[in-house]
Amino acid sequence: MNTENLKAGWNDLLFEASNGVSMKYQLYIPENLDNNKEYPAILYMHSAGVRCDDNSHIYTGEAKFLRNIEEGKYKNDVLILAPCCPKTAKWVDVEAWDSIAFDSDGIVPSTHMVAALELWGSFLSSFSIDISRLYLYGMSMGGLAVWDILARRPKVFAAAAVAAGRGTPMHANRMVDVAIWIFHGTKDNAVPYRHALVMHDALVNAGKKNLRFTTFENAGHGIWEKTANYKGFIDWMFAQKRSDK
Repeated sequence: MNTENLKAGWNDLLFEASNGVSMKYQLYIPENLDNNKEYPAILYMHSAGVRCDDNSHIYTGEAKFLRNIEEGKYKNDVLILAPCCPKTAKWVDVEAWDSIAFDSDGIVPSTHMVAALELWGSFLSSFSIDISRLYLYGMSMGGLAVWDILARRPKVFAAAAVAAGRGTPMHANRMVDVAIWIFHGTKDNAVPYRHALVMHDALVNAGKKNLRFTTFENAGHGIWEKTANYKGFIDWMFAQKRSDK
């Protein structure tokens, strides 16, 4: 990753992945970046509804989570990587958004997921990052991406948040060491509420302890603002730390 000429705030960038994908991405840099300090970092995975070819995914209503961080007490203490999925691609190559579950082991990682994770690796090696405080956030298709990443790389992240996403209950046992918060609306017609219940129950049955589940009664699919504004959510995320790093 080229770290020259970066400015505080968002940087509109391009990453040439080894699989041939030219991936646009946005990189958030805090004010007065200190290379002698280790920063927590967030991997932000957006939904299908804001897929784009111009790197505008972080400037939509869905990105309320990012706005809250930019304007909040952690704004100068975090780096954020937000890869961009184009309109013609998916983070996870599932056939239907509303099927109850998917098996990461039975799906070849999508080309854009491969590129995004290669970008994430490059990002981690390019900055002074506290690898015990890596966080993962995703909405809808991005939530599906969160579950897929956790199934494939369960020992990386300290915490993950999924808003209105469907998951991988058959791999719940891999995620017991990650702090997880699930958000879902009961009237979601795109990714029905039962998807969250199935994933939650699978995690409980796997013995997971650090798990939170927030239900938004009568809410539909677009719960990004409710999630981002939920009392204590962002503080909870930044408080999580892996003990094995």
